[in-house]
Amino acid sequence: MKITLVSEYYYPNLIGGAELQVKRRAEAFTKMGLDVKVICFDSKQGRMTQTINGVKVIRYEINSHKAKVLSLMVPIARALKKHERETDLYHVYNVHPLAGAGLYKILGGEKHILANLDNYAGFCPISTAMYGKCGIFCRHSCLRRYSGNIVERFLAVPYALIFPFLKLLCRRIDKYIAPSDYVRQQYIKYGFSPNRIIVIPHSIDIEISGNKCKVTHDTINVLYVGRMSGEKGVDLLIKAFHRVSSLFDNARLILVGDGPLLDSYRELAKEIGISDRVKFTGYLNYHEVEDYYRIADIFVHPARWHEPFNVTLIEALAHEIPTVVSDVGPLKQIVKEAGITSNREDVEDLANKLALLIGNRSKIIEMSKRCRDVVSEYGDDRILKNLLEIYNRMNIQTSHEQH
Repeated sequence: MKITLVSEYYYPNLIGGAELQVKRRAEAFTKMGLDVKVICFDSKQGRMTQTINGVKVIRYEINSHKAKVLSLMVPIARALKKHERETDLYHVYNVHPLAGAGLYKILGGEKHILANLDNYAGFCPISTAMYGKCGIFCRHSCLRRYSGNIVERFLAVPYALIFPFLKLLCRRIDKYIAPSDYVRQQYIKYGFSPNRIIVIPHSIDIEISGNKCKVTHDTINVLYVGRMSGEKGVDLLIKAFHRVSSLFDNARLILVGDGPLLDSYRELAKEIGISDRVKFTGYLNYHEVEDYYRIADIFVHPARWHEPFNVTLIEALAHEIPTVVSDVGPLKQIVKEAGITSNREDVEDLANKLALLIGNRSKIIEMSKRCRDVVSEYGDDRILKNLLEIYNRMNIQTSHEQH
């Protein structure tokens, strides 16, 4: 079977968990003997073809990565048509290419398309769906808020007007994979067919992720791994840690990741007087992040938005780190009894939950013992088997339609 994975970015141009999943899927299926290639749109030197870890990667250049659903639409449709004879099935990742894939289908594209719903760009122009509605005025307000300059603010009006058409294109895909039932329900709410959406969570190689010994230390290390941006709620964590740091001299906060608000968060830690207790690492590759998982006692993900899934949570579980997550989206359902929840955007409640664990080492040990049972649901072997079954069913359906 010839499978083509489609993504806006591909390794080494990784932006987040969804792009990392593309890399891991491509390499795993290649090792299993499938004919796999990746089409992405992150080249800065025109079209490029590479082979990375055995995977053929075709990179295209596009003029802009602003208004991603719109800017990717024509390049995606053109590329899918161009490579149509070289593939049996397209698997699209990270939602932004969906409108282009839908345009390909409208223009007579013959191959079936499977798409991962890794964010909310199928019905929200800023991908986060933080405000629970998406009328014309809400769309315009959100787009202006996230505009970086006067030109983008001016273009917010026509983009808000055209977005309903882009949503219609996004609904033309043959089959969708939601990483959680919460995401499935959200897409159904916005007009996507429930019969086309199945739930398959993201996965990791549990044995590789959790096979390194923990490093003993005298401190209680609170760890966050992820993007430094507003929807992730890192500022809430810094403020909550400030409240508990005076109670526990041995507590340390480690913030791993890069993003647009990194400097602001450094300044916040300095302003409230805890910069000596907070470590900012900036961007780290996966192997470097492993070192921090090995010394972490508590993992915190204080998201403001209803995050579709979070791979760092299952990475933390694989390292037997109990978690504190905000009560939004599917996060509690991911960590189950290996985690506790705090109220969204409630600094005091988050501080109380941190104090509950920091001040009780036996509680940390008790929750750590539950992690391996929970994370077993997210192993690569199980998830890859489910994906292969879907691929085979869709490939057989395509063959029947063509004959």
